Amino acid sequence: MNEFFANYGMMLVWLAVSILIPAIEAVTSDMVTIWFWPGALVALVLSIWVKLFWVQLLVFFALSVICLLIVRAYFKKHPRKKESGAMNADSVIGKRGIVTERINNLLGTGAVRVGGLVWTARSADGSEIEPETVVEIKEIVGVKLFCSPVDSISSYHQKN
Repeated sequence: MNEFFANYGMMLVWLAVSILIPAIEAVTSDMVTIWFWPGALVALVLSIWVKLFWVQLLVFFALSVICLLIVRAYFKKHPRKKESGAMNADSVIGKRGIVTERINNLLGTGAVRVGGLVWTARSADGSEIEPETVVEIKEIVGVKLFCSPVDSISSYHQKN
């Protein structure tokens, strides 16, 4: 048994590391450990012929750093394209909604229905806006929509 570990111990260690790294990566999904996987595979193969642990470890770290630098350089040169549309709360900016509760910035009241959801609202220019008025969303701060009245109800249907 001692002879088995003396001959194949490091190979088993590198095999375990080669299996563990993708398992950790699958759980994190942030490309945290994947850089080490090629190094672990090469160290596994190297452990068949080279019995010196420090040589295996040096190759493991050197190849891992090289992989990290190559992939970082690639992503700097080819950045990921941004999504074409706004996501989450920002998606309501530019849309139109209908005031459901009088908007009065001084009293801190107001609500607007946009896309089936009712949002707390404030007037973008500080004016008071009556219920049933069609408004355009100018910006969102926290959970409050800042909006301005638009001309007609037909413009509500054009924008939504």
